[in-house]
Amino acid sequence: MSKTCLLHLYAVDDAAAREQSDAICSALQLINFWQDLSVDIPRGRYYLPLAECVAHGIAITCPREQIPALQPDDARVAALLHSLAAGTRALMDYGAALVHQVPGRAGWELRLTVLGALNVLEQTRALGARALVQRPTLRATAAPLLLWRSLWM
Repeated sequence: MSKTCLLHLYAVDDAAAREQSDAICSALQLINFWQDLSVDIPRGRYYLPLAECVAHGIAITCPREQIPALQPDDARVAALLHSLAAGTRALMDYGAALVHQVPGRAGWELRLTVLGALNVLEQTRALGARALVQRPTLRATAAPLLLWRSLWM
């Protein structure tokens, strides 16, 4: 079932809501990419945008050969991840208003999904280039804070 169908189930059917839903879904996928760098790169999977890499002084012509050369203390990688996190955060922030339109349990689940993803994104940004070797995760200890924030979202 598509996300649009899910919005219809909750009588949320307008262009802005669909755009916000798309923004949340896109941000979730990007957060997953940034979160899994330490897992994906050793497996030869590369999701960092080449244009962004070049813009941060990271010239990668053949990802599978060049990626292992990236170091977890490289300031360029840290700047790249900071930039990617900022863009992804903006996308999620745009979509986050949708949580106020989805009623009931689904609305609360959406709030927690957005907040949990933002928590992982912030960890990724804070790790900087160390995200190449350390995977940020959502820990159970974050639950009280996420629940509190969901009340005030």
